[in-house]
Amino acid sequence: MKKLLFLILVLVSTHSLAFDAREVYEQKFADKPTGVYEDSGYLFFVVKQQCLTEKKYSGTEESKEAEIKFYSQLVNEANYRSVSFDPESISFDGQLRKDIFTKIAQKYDAKALISHQLLFDRDGKECIREYVQSAKAEQFEQNKIKIPLTEINKTKTELIVSSLTDENNKLLMSYLNSLGLEHLAEIYGEIEKESVYPFGIKFDDNLSEYELYCKNDHYCKSEMEIHSTYDFDGVLARVMKNQGVINLYSLNPSEEMSEDFYLKAKYDFDKGQNPDEIISNLTFSINFNPSNQKAWKMLSNIYRATKKEQWALFSAKQYTIQNPTSAESWVYVLKALSATNKTEANKLHSLLVSISNSVELSTWAQKQIKVYQ
Repeated sequence: MKKLLFLILVLVSTHSLAFDAREVYEQKFADKPTGVYEDSGYLFFVVKQQCLTEKKYSGTEESKEAEIKFYSQLVNEANYRSVSFDPESISFDGQLRKDIFTKIAQKYDAKALISHQLLFDRDGKECIREYVQSAKAEQFEQNKIKIPLTEINKTKTELIVSSLTDENNKLLMSYLNSLGLEHLAEIYGEIEKESVYPFGIKFDDNLSEYELYCKNDHYCKSEMEIHSTYDFDGVLARVMKNQGVINLYSLNPSEEMSEDFYLKAKYDFDKGQNPDEIISNLTFSINFNPSNQKAWKMLSNIYRATKKEQWALFSAKQYTIQNPTSAESWVYVLKALSATNKTEANKLHSLLVSISNSVELSTWAQKQIKVYQ
């Protein structure tokens, strides 16, 4: 299958060489025996195939035999000159370029992508088949074989999807940075740090346990800034202050209360009414349980609907932190970024298009990717 794929790629990449290649051959190498010759920026692969049976003229049989010998010449010459892929074929750099290059080099042989052109396949004197192929000599220098863009994109998709589903956050962060997706990369950098910001301390809690969270770079409850009366534990305030990029942890979560307030918000959201009430109920919801990813997702939606684009972005980032293995959250980041950073939004959209058939996405998310402008 791999050989068939690259045979097709070879056929696609092969292009007509200028007529001067024929002229050079006729003037300098037409009388030469079987061999490989170089001149004027070309390599000439010459096969003079004697007739295989007694007959007057050479034909199809000799042509096929000559073609086999040509491919042997091509492989030998490529091995002798250490033909290899060009890393510059990959437009981005960093860890993603390195891993794409390594994976393709392991899977395929660069020699299969050498572009060549048949110059002559004709009957010659004394029942000899003259078979000549030509290739640009620059292809036989090290690191000169261009990797097809289709293969680069395919490998990029495989690597990113694999790092996402395997929860390899450090690797995913480096890949996203390679693509210029700094907002998304910082999210996975925060997750990789495994530091947390604690909420829900109560007077009867074990203070020694809580103090563990207040060391080094972790925050303490005394530093919380209350955002509103609904933000009773300061969850929303801390998330907005950190622009959405912070690991949240509740010492005393109440999933039941969080779900109750989320459902109240959803009732109004589905009816398209009371946006302020929706925000208030969602604020209650995330304070009772900061890990309620549905609440963060809806917060991003309602902030976007009420033209609070930055808050929509911060909420989308927190939704991604709470749901890091799903590309669905990336679509919410895309929607928010489109109003705040169009350049990066376009890059994220390009990535989502490439992985959309390899990850699980809702019908809504698929539609957003399709209609994005």
